[in-house]
Amino acid sequence: MASADSPPPYWLLIAVLSSSLPLRPEVSLRLYQAAFRLHRSGENVERLQGDLLQGKVVRLHKDLAIGSVVGPAFEAEISTESGEGVVHFLLTRQGLELGEEEAASDSREGVLPRPPGKWLN
Repeated sequence: MASADSPPPYWLLIAVLSSSLPLRPEVSLRLYQAAFRLHRSGENVERLQGDLLQGKVVRLHKDLAIGSVVGPAFEAEISTESGEGVVHFLLTRQGLELGEEEAASDSREGVLPRPPGKWLN
């Protein structure tokens, strides 16, 4: 169970359809953050630059499903300490709800929501 100081488990936020490299939880959480911002803002691409990974996340403009998990689809081309690869994933209902709750509770205008806990770079 996640505490107030730590983000929720990444598997509640995104569902990975395919990945050509292993994903650490911190990388998965960073992918969630970028995808949620894209979903919320309507933008198409977010560049990733930081210690954890580099690359980009692209909004695919469609919903996909894994069993009963349905959500907006994204593709990430990333470079991590594990290598370079492509990740296809979707935002889960829980991930969308968490982001929207954060947006509703954020009184600062123009600030996109983030999961509770440390904001990853």
